Amino acid sequence: MKHLVVLIIGLLLIPSGVQALTFLGGGQQVIDTPIPDDVVASGGSVTVNAPVDSLTVAGGMVTVDAPVAGDVIAAGGTLVINGDVGGKVLAAGGDIELNGNATNALITGGTVRIGGNAVIERDAFISAGEVTNAGSVLRNLTVSGETFNNPGTAGNVTFEEPPEPGLLPDLFSVLFAVGFLILGLLLIRGFPDLFAAVVGQVEKSPVLLTVLGFVAIVVSAIILVIIAITIVGLPIALVAGMLFIVALMLSSLFVAYALGDVIASRAGWSPGRSWIFVLGFVILQVLIFIPLLGAIVQIIAVSLGYGGLLYALRSASPFRAGGGGA
Repeated sequence: MKHLVVLIIGLLLIPSGVQALTFLGGGQQVIDTPIPDDVVASGGSVTVNAPVDSLTVAGGMVTVDAPVAGDVIAAGGTLVINGDVGGKVLAAGGDIELNGNATNALITGGTVRIGGNAVIERDAFISAGEVTNAGSVLRNLTVSGETFNNPGTAGNVTFEEPPEPGLLPDLFSVLFAVGFLILGLLLIRGFPDLFAAVVGQVEKSPVLLTVLGFVAIVVSAIILVIIAITIVGLPIALVAGMLFIVALMLSSLFVAYALGDVIASRAGWSPGRSWIFVLGFVILQVLIFIPLLGAIVQIIAVSLGYGGLLYALRSASPFRAGGGGA
């Protein structure tokens, strides 16, 4: 769906009233007591059995069996949302099932199902290989997928079958990727310490940084919009916006190097930095070019790289807590 990314960004820019955050991380996370706070959680499995204010979560298996007052932003292998959501649901994963109510739903994945008891009060935008709507969408239901079953109801239904992907990416995509490959090699040679610092953060806490990076991207975008509203702040927003875009464009390069480094280490191969980056970059680009999966991989790579960049800059700042800035 060509406009899905634009719609996702548009809804993300709607402030959620975030005032505080509770971070949870580990192998298995279970929330059994109510948390009157905005929760950011990650782990192999995450289960929510008690109400929370809002939920940003990444995990292999995510189950939400309690109401969420605000938004749910989720990424993972299997996502099951049974509780009612007061705001929007933004989800990306393999198998996704939405059985609770929500205001809006923007979902991309392998298999997506809206359960029979679910009511989407406004719009639902879904991009997946197999989509089933057994619930009720009160306004617009827009679907892009290979198969679409609609035993439920919707105010207006739009279904698009994705075009047949070619065996090879188009010439523009190849040239664009080659340009980023050259840029990455130049950065490794010109700024080796910065590159190593970011990659070190990425390799140390990949799951946590993916979640934090995704949240940071959303928060950064909201802050830029707020600053740009005033005429005085517009020049600041333009400069900061360009830096923000550059950071997003560079984020996946750090992840490519980290991926190559992990593969080379496990294979017992010890090439130079440039060859490690080339290895990881090629593998990452192959994954990105895969239909459906590629969009998820790209979101994860950019979020992880952005989170690693922020943590590396924070660690290097002389003004961080405990630092002795002059």
